[in-house]
Amino acid sequence: MHDQPARRAAFAGAFQPSARADDDVQLMVLLLDLQDSAPPIRRLRDWALAAAEVRAGEVVVDVGSGTGTMARELGSLVSPGGRVVGIEPNPRLRALAEERAERADVEFVDGLAGRLPMIDASVDLIWCERVLQHVADPQAAIDDFARVLRPGGRAVLLDSDHATRITSDIDFVVEAEINNAFIRQVPNPRAARLIPRQALEAGLTVDPDVGSAGLVMPRQALLDGQWLRLAAGHAVSDGTISQDEADQAIDAVAVAARAGYAFSAVTVFGFVVRKPGS
Repeated sequence: MHDQPARRAAFAGAFQPSARADDDVQLMVLLLDLQDSAPPIRRLRDWALAAAEVRAGEVVVDVGSGTGTMARELGSLVSPGGRVVGIEPNPRLRALAEERAERADVEFVDGLAGRLPMIDASVDLIWCERVLQHVADPQAAIDDFARVLRPGGRAVLLDSDHATRITSDIDFVVEAEINNAFIRQVPNPRAARLIPRQALEAGLTVDPDVGSAGLVMPRQALLDGQWLRLAAGHAVSDGTISQDEADQAIDAVAVAARAGYAFSAVTVFGFVVRKPGS
């Protein structure tokens, strides 16, 4: 594990606008592509798209658009006559999104959740997926969503609650320490549970139906142990577990993965919120 400090630094710095290093960008793209290919996330997105009733001709903003996967899909749903703007502050992710995009009605621009480059009441739909967990002031972000939405506009807010993270075959005490160390690295680690209150405080209404999906780590990720090495490395650095305990946890999960029964997941919750008015 000689490369652990460098990889740990990359993980701590990823998903921030300032992330430029190759390790950070490679890690972000890897995790985003894994998410895009995960069947539970596909089911949650389908639920959210149906609940939000995306229509042709609408103006849509994808906040934290990353590699542009959802911006492209939303573009197909608002065509003809619609427009999608992907807001992505990281220039390297934005460049990759532009490279992958093939639609004239989808564009990618610089911007931040909380300071969207849109005029008041100009947007029909906001899509914000697993972004608020990386935002230090999520209330300011949701307040800004309310500002740019037209009356009757909707926002789809999908996010994780990292207190729900589980990994099988690790000692429960060690697992808790690894999770707590990981949580301390995330600006807003319990993002999902806070969304309904924050939306109401922004003057939005919250649909009663709440979506959820387990974002499950693929077997290969458990076999190679990279994710767990990163998370356990934080706990070792914090002094809450020993290196031996970290190594035992990594080995136990790898054994379970080879046998076919390892399981690791975090819950992603989905909310549809609306701006009152016609």
